[in-house]
Amino acid sequence: MIIDYSYTKRKIDNISGHIFKGRNYRCNYVRYKSLYRNCSPGTENVELYFFEPKKEVRASALILHGLGSKNIKYLLWLGPHLASAGVSTSVLILPGNYTRVENNSISGRSYLYPDINTMYQFWEHGVIDTLSTIDLLEQLNSWNKNNIIAGYCLGGMISTIVGAIDNRINHLLFMTTGGHIPRILHQSPATVFARKMFEKGYGTDYHLKDEKILYDIYEEQFPEIKKMSFEDIVSSEYIHPLFKIDPISYAHLLDMKKVTFIDAYFDSTLPVQSRKILYNEMSEANTKILPISHVNWLPFGYFLAKYILHKLNFNSKEAKKALLIKEIIRNPLEK
Repeated sequence: MIIDYSYTKRKIDNISGHIFKGRNYRCNYVRYKSLYRNCSPGTENVELYFFEPKKEVRASALILHGLGSKNIKYLLWLGPHLASAGVSTSVLILPGNYTRVENNSISGRSYLYPDINTMYQFWEHGVIDTLSTIDLLEQLNSWNKNNIIAGYCLGGMISTIVGAIDNRINHLLFMTTGGHIPRILHQSPATVFARKMFEKGYGTDYHLKDEKILYDIYEEQFPEIKKMSFEDIVSSEYIHPLFKIDPISYAHLLDMKKVTFIDAYFDSTLPVQSRKILYNEMSEANTKILPISHVNWLPFGYFLAKYILHKLNFNSKEAKKALLIKEIIRNPLEK
């Protein structure tokens, strides 16, 4: 199978409006029609929350959330605080999640739904929405040359592919993410639904329900994939289709000088071998293993925000102090 992360660039018509503001920032809700050619019903509109500093803009940050909805409210905390420090910050809602769940589905499920066509549709869509959001931010003169993409879990996986495609990104920060889709499909608690489907006889192509066969194929083909170019990976008829949506396939194409990889020592959501293989692929990057779990760090966004400022070379006391300004972020769903 061939996966297609391409899209036709064009001027992006969008609507936006201030939904709330703080002392040092304004938050715009921005929406535009996705440039992806095969949107699932309910996912057609790209949505992002854009936190714009009232004073000088010194850098840009794009935040990509993880699977599901609960983590998003914590990541939204980053917006007003980074903006208060002079970083225009966008939190993109990925297709299939939160307010963009497709009809008759559940937030995040389609990225790991045990059907290769469904998975391809959402991974293509997620990558293209991320790339076109950078296009839009450029169009609005809001994508600073000093910029960073911070991706958590699913967001980190999407960022890996985006980083292999796009050279407009200065820094990539991966938070508690992983790869090796077969292990995630067969071992993660987040994919219990898929295994139940297998047990009930759900039929799949490409050995998706055959754990050992998948692992063997991966072990055999992965050394060859690490030698491939991006074009070879997306167009190859030889490699297993899961490799084309798997961040481990694209890690070797990243400039590791740009990459920071933070792994969670007590992560039980992503299997150890899933995290380890991506960690190893990024061994030449700035890697850190912290005594955290997959989710328990989320209420402590201050530390992530402080580290993002560090990566953006904002080390002044004023910038760090701005992160401590008490800002109230309202959940857009609670009106």
